[in-house]
Amino acid sequence: MFDLKNRLGVKSWSFREIKDNVECAKAIRYCGASIVDLSGCHLDYAAPDTWDACIAAYRDNGVTFDGIGAIGMTPDEINNRKFFEFAKKSNSKLVSVTFAPDGWEVTIRILERLSEEYGIPVAIHNHGGYNWLGNATMLRYVFNRCSKRIGLCLDTAWCMHVERENPVGWLNLFGDRTYGFHFKDFIWTREGKHQDVIVGEGALDLKGVLAKLKELENIQSAVVEYEGADTVECTKKSIENILSLY
Repeated sequence: MFDLKNRLGVKSWSFREIKDNVECAKAIRYCGASIVDLSGCHLDYAAPDTWDACIAAYRDNGVTFDGIGAIGMTPDEINNRKFFEFAKKSNSKLVSVTFAPDGWEVTIRILERLSEEYGIPVAIHNHGGYNWLGNATMLRYVFNRCSKRIGLCLDTAWCMHVERENPVGWLNLFGDRTYGFHFKDFIWTREGKHQDVIVGEGALDLKGVLAKLKELENIQSAVVEYEGADTVECTKKSIENILSLY
């Protein structure tokens, strides 16, 4: 069982307005966490000479890496390999990805090979109803055509963004292939527009999700992601809400 009490982290995209990695690490620690899932806003993957400084900024402030992503992969192995190189260097346990439908089968075969070579699982991040990989039907289609090196990074809010789908249902469908987890919560305005809220204060069935997570064995990374106002304080409160119910 994944040790959520000690392994719950923060998606660095939540703190994308904090450009300095040392300050981002300090914000994560302030929120009561010591794990980061790094987003591209805090690292230039095309500049390997900057990687050591990035990793040190977190390590020296008591923050370790559980994952990186969500990375837009392509049918180009050279392009994709650099992300696995950084994941290995940072001791990340997961690479979360997305990719276009054009050439997706070539991309998947490349990701399977790189995952095997580097010993790091790959997880498709669902990006809501507007994305071709955002619904259960397409995820089933892809998973039926690739090995279990490829799994799911389940973003709870974007799952709810898809009509008549919910995270607990997805955990029942994809539990053995759920490698990453983003705790994220939405409410909807009367006009149907989604809005980020503190996790546990929106539409998410947090108790149901937490109960199901306790049954799963393949989780590599679980983080809070919040994109609304007052990100640091709301992330801190989200972590408190999750751990109080776990």
